[in-house]
Amino acid sequence: MRSSTSQTLLNKTMNFDVAILNFSKIYDQESFYRSDKSSHFVDLSGISGTNCMCDDEAKEKIQKAISKCGSVQQEYDSSSFLPYGLHYIDNGNYHYVSSIYLSRVKESFSLVVLDHHPDMQRPMFDILSCGGWIVDVLDNNEFVRDVHVIGADRGLIDELPDADKAKVRFYDIEDVFGKEPDGSIKVSLPNSSFPMYLSIDKDVIKKDELVANWDQGEAEAEQVLELVRTLRAKSIGTCSALNEGKLRLLGIDICGECATDQEGVDLGQAIAGNDVFNKKILEILKDG
Repeated sequence: MRSSTSQTLLNKTMNFDVAILNFSKIYDQESFYRSDKSSHFVDLSGISGTNCMCDDEAKEKIQKAISKCGSVQQEYDSSSFLPYGLHYIDNGNYHYVSSIYLSRVKESFSLVVLDHHPDMQRPMFDILSCGGWIVDVLDNNEFVRDVHVIGADRGLIDELPDADKAKVRFYDIEDVFGKEPDGSIKVSLPNSSFPMYLSIDKDVIKKDELVANWDQGEAEAEQVLELVRTLRAKSIGTCSALNEGKLRLLGIDICGECATDQEGVDLGQAIAGNDVFNKKILEILKDG
């Protein structure tokens, strides 16, 4: 007989909800989610106090809005929205939503982040921000056990307080991605014994491959996709039965869309490129 704990984990992994959180209205111009019946479109564009920083009033409104996405519970309460599944969270100005989702994880977990920025700036005031959300998780989330940041700029990492840097393991792109003998991409996943939550900021990818709204790193788009494939292959995923000895992927969020008014780029081409990438992520995670 399956234990009650195992049944709870099974229920969580079986629930595959896709949330499209539309803060800047960029997703109005993308189509990757439109034919996917598991996707829930959430219009957050009318909430003030959300751009780059999130005040308490805005946070409560976001929580209320995303709580309506889950198939498990439709009525809002403070514990109803779920971190399990796939969340598209607009451009990098809203990366702090990762911390909001992770506040609902009530079991030990590892956080794996792909980002050109360490996102560990301590705010001048006690407020959740896109540039400091990882610090917020470290300070306030009792269930986080280890944090792994891939692709962050070493110069930005060096500027962080030593005490904060010591709490995170940082990886250069070449630490994680290599080549197999046949030329395919080899992925070395961070080592952890806990279920993983993956957060992707597409600004980790080279700008000539994909356009985000912040300065960008040196990862290849295919490397990021291959990491997701590897995680999916090595895990029981978010929609498979619980198996002993398998990595469990709690959830994934993705930000890094281009801005709707971004200058210096072909905006139509930039949006189309992000749309294609987003669809590939969705297809990887829905496969199998």
